[in-house]
Amino acid sequence: MAPVKANGISAVTSRDVARAANVSQALVSRAFSGKGRIAPETRERILAVAAEIGWQPNALAAGMVTGDAPLVAVITTRLHFDWRARVLSRLLKAFEEWHLKPILFYAENDDQVDRLLGETISWRTRGVIVTAGVIGRERADAILSRGQFLAALNRPANHSGAFSVATDNPLGGAMAASLLVADGRRRFVVLGGPQGGWANGLRTQGFLDAMLERGIAPSVWSNPVMSIEAGKACAERFLAMPPAERPDAVFSTNDAMALGFIDGLRPSGISIPRDVAVVGFDNLPASSWTPYQLTTFEQPLDDMVSRVLDHVETHQQSRNTASTGSDGSSWCAGTDGVLYCPPRLIVRSTSGVTE
Repeated sequence: MAPVKANGISAVTSRDVARAANVSQALVSRAFSGKGRIAPETRERILAVAAEIGWQPNALAAGMVTGDAPLVAVITTRLHFDWRARVLSRLLKAFEEWHLKPILFYAENDDQVDRLLGETISWRTRGVIVTAGVIGRERADAILSRGQFLAALNRPANHSGAFSVATDNPLGGAMAASLLVADGRRRFVVLGGPQGGWANGLRTQGFLDAMLERGIAPSVWSNPVMSIEAGKACAERFLAMPPAERPDAVFSTNDAMALGFIDGLRPSGISIPRDVAVVGFDNLPASSWTPYQLTTFEQPLDDMVSRVLDHVETHQQSRNTASTGSDGSSWCAGTDGVLYCPPRLIVRSTSGVTE
């Protein structure tokens, strides 16, 4: 009968297997790892005894000792933010296909990311994937010096030895500006995110720079949280303005705020896109729903995740990543070491040429 703890949970160990099979613990380890010399009949007997008394090796513990565990640390935050949830979903699906096991580190906000980067060092993972916050140079050095990889998704890794891939956010902002100008719009506002936000800041700057070249100075409405509720608050601000001063074009640096903005305008009788055009960013599933049909930009998430996992697979061999996406799209290495990919414009009914 297998030993049990007071709470009823099995406490069988490899020592119990060795005792029952009348072998050493070293032979038990060899039987399950496949490493080292062991007679076939001895291995079969050990496996049979282990099954009989209900023992399985602790793969995590063994891997942490040997460094062979297929563990990958993933740092994320704000999973209520739909884009971040989609990133994590794609990563977890890819891990399953690549037989990798994630250890998830969750930050309540970007300010906690540096602390979590420090915590990952105590785990013997193959490396760290960062999807939020800012990566400090010292943290990157500490991770890479241990022979681990460091990969950043949709943000810079801030280290020449790390890997980073992102959407070309300034290009997306400039494309949004060109679209709205071509629509014949005259008064523009950007629904931006928190000050210091990397991706939304670059989208905003790309839009402003493109407008400045045309002699236009759009307004920017910053929001501490890029949520549907923030978009609704922006709609209230819009409706509080004198009708003649209201913008006739809105570029939202993410879809969530754009969807909230559209919802906030519904009771007012304002027509989209006749009275105001709305363009978002991310191509969330809801953006294609009938009540919205939002013009937006799609980030090549599957391709970006594929690039990160290619780096996970090849970092120890120090092979270079190719310069073309798996779908044939063009990629550009920035001066900051980030591999940038262009967003794809998806035109729906919230934009259109005015009469």
